[in-house]
Amino acid sequence: MISMANINRIELYKKLFFLFALLLINSCGKKDNSAGANNYVVLDSSKLGIEVADQDFGIKFSPPKGWSLRPTAISKKIETRGTAENSSENFIYQPVYVFFNDSTGGLLSVGKVITEDSTIVKSARINYYKDLLDQKYKDDNLSSLNFINSKILFTQIKFSKHKLVSYKIIFQNAKGSIIQFDFTVPQNYLADSENFIKASIGSIKLL
Repeated sequence: MISMANINRIELYKKLFFLFALLLINSCGKKDNSAGANNYVVLDSSKLGIEVADQDFGIKFSPPKGWSLRPTAISKKIETRGTAENSSENFIYQPVYVFFNDSTGGLLSVGKVITEDSTIVKSARINYYKDLLDQKYKDDNLSSLNFINSKILFTQIKFSKHKLVSYKIIFQNAKGSIIQFDFTVPQNYLADSENFIKASIGSIKLL
């Protein structure tokens, strides 16, 4: 015969099992969008080119080794939340630096992101911009995460399209301006380039 104590113990085990299963389901259904920098940054100076310091951007950084500075050949890129390219809701990415790797076809552009939408307070602009990119590339094997390195909160948006892999590294400088590093490499050179890209990201520091 099962005693009352055993029945109570069985009921307790059932409740604990149900609670554990519920927590497990909830945790699996949520996306962890933040992480430590260790998996996304490589601190290896042997993989870096010459250091660049830009007072206007308020940062210093190094491109990946073997990626040479070229005359800026990339025009501004309009990322829109509206339907027209001249909409005041647009975000505009204007590259100032362009680095190119002749061996792999890798490309890095560095510039500021601005908007003329006066309805968005300055502190919220970066979140609007990140949400826009998340929506734009959601069907292109998108992954998006945040991490902190050198006291900077970075957002990395990675996606692949047309046999190219792109890393958009977005953060704010000390004045609150949005800075973007845009790395693009052919898919078949990703394995050879990834640690060089991570080293370049790890070199970014505020002035």
